[in-house]
Amino acid sequence: MTGTELARAKTMLDLRRYDEAARLLAIAVAADPDNSHAWCLLAAAQLGQGENRAAAQAADHAVALAPSNNWPHRLASMARVRLGDTGAAMRAATEACRLAPDQWRAHVCLAQAALATEVDFNLADRAAARARALAPNEPDVHFISGRVSLAREDRRSARAHLERALALDPEHSEAMNELGRLSLRFARSGRAAGHFLQAARSAPRVSAYGRNVEVVVYSVVRQTIYVASLASLALVYLTVITRVPKMAAVLWYASVAVLSIGFGVAQLRRMPRATWPLFRDRRIKLALGLVYGLILAAMLAVATAPASALTGVVLSATAAIIGSRFATFAILRPRRRAARTGAAREPAAGQR
Repeated sequence: MTGTELARAKTMLDLRRYDEAARLLAIAVAADPDNSHAWCLLAAAQLGQGENRAAAQAADHAVALAPSNNWPHRLASMARVRLGDTGAAMRAATEACRLAPDQWRAHVCLAQAALATEVDFNLADRAAARARALAPNEPDVHFISGRVSLAREDRRSARAHLERALALDPEHSEAMNELGRLSLRFARSGRAAGHFLQAARSAPRVSAYGRNVEVVVYSVVRQTIYVASLASLALVYLTVITRVPKMAAVLWYASVAVLSIGFGVAQLRRMPRATWPLFRDRRIKLALGLVYGLILAAMLAVATAPASALTGVVLSATAAIIGSRFATFAILRPRRRAARTGAAREPAAGQR
């Protein structure tokens, strides 16, 4: 492959057209297997594709060909982080820092590898601080700093760094995703969904961001169900204890139904409008129909039960309401867990 063709592959990487770049670079390394630069570019393209095992192998080829170059070690570390091989990731990142102590990307790489171990947050903090000192205006530096602060439970610092990353690069999808996760910790579902939607639009190839939106939607529905179940249980026992007339009990129950539906509508209105179609999901309809149907049946049973059978009916109603809640929570379990992206992206690292 000529220099012009390699330049074309780099352009594909810049445009995040990773499939095309990988095809071109596979031809390049087949034609010239001793070209460490081409192997590095191939590893970067495969990381973009999510082909992490292949990326690790390509990076290892580059390391064998150019062991004194920090770039192959960084790529190897990134791939190992994603594969969950934190020991190898740490070794590769440490070697990258040894070879290039003044290269900010090497320290970002070390910080993300240290974070992945979920043990040495102090090392991650030092590496992030070193990266900031070397490149204070690089978005990836502030992204990894935000993740380190979040791991150390310093939420104010985490938000400041992540917002700084977005100020420097408004399309930084991983910073958007982390801000969404941070908002979820404060139970700010609408804001979290907004960040996840932005991340999904900025990086449509990353399916995890879309799943995070689903997680927030299901969380809102589960919260609505929880409030409805708790309120209906409280009212069932209140009407039994106070021995109100049956007609008054029915009116109370109707009021609770209206209020719980109103709570759900209020929750929906806090969510970005783009998420509203997701609330028509078949599983959400099934869950809401099940829980509200059983709550209604339980309330009617209590309201119309004769005094002699009231204790048994109340216990049955309690079991039905609690059972419906747990059943709907199982129905609304997200297909996959929310994404917790650990690797700072390195679009520029694939070019150098």
